[in-house]
Amino acid sequence: MRMSALRNTKFSKYLIYAIGEILLVVIGILIALGINSKVEQNKKLTIRNSYVQSLRNDLVADVALLESQIENFDNDLKKNIGFSKRLSAPNANVDSIIKIARYEFLPFYSPDNELNLNTYNALISTGNINLLGKELNGKIQNHNAEQLKTLKVVGVNLQLGADAGVQYISNYPINFPLNGINGNLMNSVWEDIDENKLKANFNGMLTIKITTMSFVSRMRNELLSKTKEMIKIIDDFETE
Repeated sequence: MRMSALRNTKFSKYLIYAIGEILLVVIGILIALGINSKVEQNKKLTIRNSYVQSLRNDLVADVALLESQIENFDNDLKKNIGFSKRLSAPNANVDSIIKIARYEFLPFYSPDNELNLNTYNALISTGNINLLGKELNGKIQNHNAEQLKTLKVVGVNLQLGADAGVQYISNYPINFPLNGINGNLMNSVWEDIDENKLKANFNGMLTIKITTMSFVSRMRNELLSKTKEMIKIIDDFETE
């Protein structure tokens, strides 16, 4: 009986010891998993914060870019509206339109039409956009859709205007230093110009330029406002 009791006591102690060892191992595993999970969370947080800051930098750069594009177009637009007012005045005549068309008017546009999309494209290609959370993710994707729409619409309008400009300068030499031919050789073109045809074609080209520049500037101003709003959204997100 004593031997049996002794064996039972030893077994109980061994069982308790074994259970204790198992518990220690389990606790160790749980701690390790917790640490790994925390490390992984911190890693994702670091990546997320880096992308958020990069997105903000891109948007700030877009603001500067859009403001510059708008300013350049507005300055050129004022000049062309000035041509329109001069030619619409009661004392305007064919000499007025020849002077403007020959020496002052340029049918060209600034071709600048880009935005800073590198960070967004990287987020999409890596799948890391999901790190930003559902709400911010959705707002960023909506803003990108606005960016792409603006780029496309502006691009189409600039191309149409450029095509009209190419056709115009093939008929009327302009005062431009990069002309293939400069000097007196081109004088006869203006001396023998079809005045009514010039009036119609110049009116069409000037109208296209004023309309295109007004529309493009409006599109860019709308995107500029939305870009500033997006920066505010990101700033609020960073302070949460």
